[in-house]
Amino acid sequence: MPTSPEGIAELYAKIAENESNRLTNHPMERELTLRAIRQGLASSIDTATSTKRIADVGGGPGKLAFALADEGHHVDLVDLSPDLIYLAKTEQDERASVGNKSLLASITVGNALDMPMLPEGSYDAVLLLGPLYHLLDEAERKKAIENACYLAKPRSGLVFCAFISIEAHLRDIAMRDPARIVEKKDFYTRYLADGRYQKLNESLTAGVQSFHTHSGDIRSFYARYFTDTFDFIELRSTEGILGGGLDAKLVDASSEIVQAWADLLFEKYSTNEEHLGCADHLLAVFRRK
Repeated sequence: MPTSPEGIAELYAKIAENESNRLTNHPMERELTLRAIRQGLASSIDTATSTKRIADVGGGPGKLAFALADEGHHVDLVDLSPDLIYLAKTEQDERASVGNKSLLASITVGNALDMPMLPEGSYDAVLLLGPLYHLLDEAERKKAIENACYLAKPRSGLVFCAFISIEAHLRDIAMRDPARIVEKKDFYTRYLADGRYQKLNESLTAGVQSFHTHSGDIRSFYARYFTDTFDFIELRSTEGILGGGLDAKLVDASSEIVQAWADLLFEKYSTNEEHLGCADHLLAVFRRK
């Protein structure tokens, strides 16, 4: 069964407020993701300007998009959920009302599987930090990345692709409901085979649908489809060794402490293969050829 865009939009309508606060409540995901984007942009062969053009496709309420706009970048935000786009527009309006010039260039409802109404070959970076782990079929994930490639600058544009790890989900159920692995044995046998986490609601439509994977499978996915399109730059985690909410005490910590932990995790614990399974999200970085 392919992914239901309506199901995803309905899910985020229910959890819009939580999604708006998610990166505040997970500071390591926020900080390590931003560091990866900054590092990628700093390595760009296009040094004509420090202001980069970024497409955030599936960027939700725009928390990372606004953070990048605060750093002076031109950012276009696209998301499938009208509710999350409404939150982004609300923040945009609030910023404009107090004279804050760090605004997004555009905010649009759109689907990563359809070609966003954005200019071809114009972006120094394209962010796919939400769509891929909601796309159940491999063909859909391939299509979303092909669309991102369409937007990226030839020979320099970066594409950042986030995935959720299977290990993260197994860790979470071991902490919250360990009996589930026995009580739903058939479900988890299928899940471990294909990474499709799909739960049907009372109307037998997908209430929850997501795709989880392994680091090795991400590399195999790249090798099957994209060796002629992209260079594989790196694969890193966005929580280091503090996945599963282990960064909770950092939510109320000072900026100095948060940055010190982010520096440590980014430099020491976010790219080594033995640490990738400790994270919730895996971030693959490609450069268009």
